[in-house]
Amino acid sequence: MMKKIAIIPARSGSKGLKNKNIIDVCGKPLMAYSIEAAVNSGIFAKVIVSTDSKEYGEIARKYGAEVMYRTEALSNDTATTYDVLQDLLNRLDIEFDYFVLLQPTSPMRTSRHILEAVNQFEGNYQEFDFLVSVKEAEHAGVLVRPIEKDGSLKHFDTDFSNYKRQNYKEYSPNGAIFIAKPKKYLRQKHFFGAKSMAYIMKKRDSIDIDDELDYEFACLCMNKKLKGSQDE
Repeated sequence: MMKKIAIIPARSGSKGLKNKNIIDVCGKPLMAYSIEAAVNSGIFAKVIVSTDSKEYGEIARKYGAEVMYRTEALSNDTATTYDVLQDLLNRLDIEFDYFVLLQPTSPMRTSRHILEAVNQFEGNYQEFDFLVSVKEAEHAGVLVRPIEKDGSLKHFDTDFSNYKRQNYKEYSPNGAIFIAKPKKYLRQKHFFGAKSMAYIMKKRDSIDIDDELDYEFACLCMNKKLKGSQDE
């Protein structure tokens, strides 16, 4: 059986929502949902929360995770995901086959999704080095273009009166699940490319809390889920 660890990055502070990673979502701090999903899956040798906050660390332990504190240099807005993971992976004293990155801003991602993604990855382990969860894109790529500083729509050079959605679906990463072989990740520094496979999730399970509107929508969906109005 392959050995894997779960990593949940949760630094304190947020420019959008204050203390976003521990904001209350239907009676629990936001990151608790990711911790519980990882723990309840029952497949990880370790579930680790990477944080810069003692308060966050106490919450993480309460819900069953181990804690690794990051330095101040890795706790500001300029620190990348790669910077944080590189530091953590180099400090670990455990051998494992791959890690699963679970961002705390995806509360609708459950242990079922984690198990499905892991089984898909392990079933294709020889062919792929990475896995990224995705959702069907809300808009086709042709509909997403930059706008010039003068307000010009010159990049939208399409007759939309005759526009028909392509016969193929387009997808975008939803931020819920990332899987990687550690050596491959440290070499490539990201999760994408030809050696990365997609795990497709439903839109309702792909909510990623970034701002106030996302938060309100997540609370609404979670409340409905907890009341049993949605299937797992």
